[in-house]
Amino acid sequence: MADSDCMFRLGRIQDYLRYSAAQQYEVQSLPSFTAYFHPQNDLPYFNYAIPDGPLSEDVAAALDMLREAFERRGRRPRIEFLAECAPELADTLTEAGFIQEARQVLMVCTAQSFRPAPPREGVTVTRLLSDASLDALRRMLDVQRRGFDPESDVAVSEYEAQCFAEGMGGGAAYLAELGGEAVGAGIYMTPWQGMAELTGIATLPAYRRRGIATALVSCAVRDVLAHGAEMVCLIAADEAAGQMYERVGFEAVGTMLAYVVQDIPVPDSSDPSE
Repeated sequence: MADSDCMFRLGRIQDYLRYSAAQQYEVQSLPSFTAYFHPQNDLPYFNYAIPDGPLSEDVAAALDMLREAFERRGRRPRIEFLAECAPELADTLTEAGFIQEARQVLMVCTAQSFRPAPPREGVTVTRLLSDASLDALRRMLDVQRRGFDPESDVAVSEYEAQCFAEGMGGGAAYLAELGGEAVGAGIYMTPWQGMAELTGIATLPAYRRRGIATALVSCAVRDVLAHGAEMVCLIAADEAAGQMYERVGFEAVGTMLAYVVQDIPVPDSSDPSE
């Protein structure tokens, strides 16, 4: 793919990620950035800012305002962006006292590249829409929570499941079960302009490397493409996760960076899916 075509596609994906975040979170416009805040969850992955485009000349003032906006909400200042769409931002953030929390791979899958995964014995994957039972949504969210935080013993409440259902829009959630036990979860966000994002892919630690995430991702991509999307994107946390996604037809197209302030411990960013 020519460089100009690649940059055009990356620009479309960055625009989609802004749109998707705005559908899920509370939005606050700031100089040079837009911040997205989860109303209940203070995990840094659910609270972040995305640059609007080229930074203003007074970058220091813009970053000060960003820090203040996050700190007022008790959130850790965090900035996510595609490196190719903002090539000078990483150096600017480093100079301003931010540190790189994550360097992950942006991957895409199209109808042409999609390779459906073969069925896995004993594994069933259920598609959950906004009208699914709260119990089913709660089970999916519980697997997702424990997949990302194995030490968590906080049960997902009915209220959380209800809020999740109300925010699903045109997206869908997926629950993978093995022998009737909920073991994997994932979500695709509301499609927009021919694109959709697959996110929140998690497998319980005891069930990883059994092809469960591959089966779930395959079902989700199949459904998104069948409903008219031309491209599905996701962020692979590490090389192992990327290899798993490649088996379904994803290919690496860019780099997603996340920067945080350095006076707070940086959490582990390893992938919980496989």
